[in-house]
Amino acid sequence: MARRKAAPPVARPTGGRLLLELGKDALILLLTCSALFLAWQTPLVGQLRGWVAPPAPVDRPSVQQPEGALIPYALAARNSRGLYGVMYDKEGVSRAFEQLSPLLGEAFASAEPPKDIPRRQWQALLESPGVYCAYQGSPPLSILSAWLGGDGGLEGRAQSLLLAWDGEQVWLCWRDGESCYRSLTQVAYEGHLASLLEEFSPNGAAYAYSLAQTDQAYAPADPDVLVAMTAPQPLEYTAASPNFTGDPEALAQLLSVLGFQSGVGSAYETAGGLTLNEGGDRLRVGDTGLVSFHAGEELRYPVASPSLEDATLAAWDLLNRAAAPWKGETDFVLTGAESSGGWIITFHGRLGGVPLLTGEEGWYARFTVANGRVETFALNLRLYTPGESYTLLPSERLASAAMNAQSLRGSGRRLTLCYSDVGAGTLSAGWIAQE
Repeated sequence: MARRKAAPPVARPTGGRLLLELGKDALILLLTCSALFLAWQTPLVGQLRGWVAPPAPVDRPSVQQPEGALIPYALAARNSRGLYGVMYDKEGVSRAFEQLSPLLGEAFASAEPPKDIPRRQWQALLESPGVYCAYQGSPPLSILSAWLGGDGGLEGRAQSLLLAWDGEQVWLCWRDGESCYRSLTQVAYEGHLASLLEEFSPNGAAYAYSLAQTDQAYAPADPDVLVAMTAPQPLEYTAASPNFTGDPEALAQLLSVLGFQSGVGSAYETAGGLTLNEGGDRLRVGDTGLVSFHAGEELRYPVASPSLEDATLAAWDLLNRAAAPWKGETDFVLTGAESSGGWIITFHGRLGGVPLLTGEEGWYARFTVANGRVETFALNLRLYTPGESYTLLPSERLASAAMNAQSLRGSGRRLTLCYSDVGAGTLSAGWIAQE
């Protein structure tokens, strides 16, 4: 039987030799890592990097909660001691609305199918313990309900909202033009609504219809106009438009917040401003801050569902993103939504609690939402800066008498304090007879 050959002896490295080999391995590893790091910084790999790691999140300006779009410009609370009213006062109205809006949300959540009521019954409920809100425009009830905590089930619009106790039950009521409605709720009056209402001390505010019973000067005004004891003294503002056509940085900022990536160099001059086409979408930027958008084939601004609530939320978010760099002191409020093969949604501005009318049609922003996206929008981007001077205004009584002198009595108009921005550099508030 053949003997198996022994394995040849293997030379084992000495201690010094072993350290030398380990040092070589470490150097090779270091050079490899350096080469990979340098390659990772090249433009080609930079384009591929997004395939490996998700892109860094884009910083967007924070958007205020949608409830801010529903704050009225006038609010009243009636209790066993009388009527408290606050109007054209941002801090005062916001503070009172914050206290009372949970009750409105509870009312919307438990509201039964509504019934129309005569005008005299509406006024009787205005004289009952409760909460009254006067809105800019006529926001849809479904959005008021959804954003205040209800289920969004009520249909229609409301220029005025009322939660009132008739001595037995608590009713959610609203007015749209000359039509008035009420819906029974499950809101408890004793120990709940009553305790909140008692926190407000009467301050001499009154409704125009109540004052007209002894002073005919108030007769021309809409009966629901809330009148304070003293005339408001709103600040004057300076107004300016962003210089998108002459300031490339401002234009680049606008394109960034609107998600246009082709850059300032892609914009070309057109009558009254600049136009930019990207993926079939067209953006026009005017010399006076008017920005308009028309969608092409791309889904640039998607909307979660065809519901009015999702359409309004998408418009609200886009408005706040687009206007954030230039909104200054402006607050935005939802003023209307119409069904037209989709939704047409409008927002108005407000300065220091006083309604703002911008441009020829009054709105600050208007959106068309259809086919799962925002298809068009128009924004009146204007920067308002408060001055140091106050406007001395006539009282509501004198303003109402002026309506009578102009034969506006009985025309369904509401006496409202407004800023009207038609392109001038200075804004002063004044009374208008609004439709």
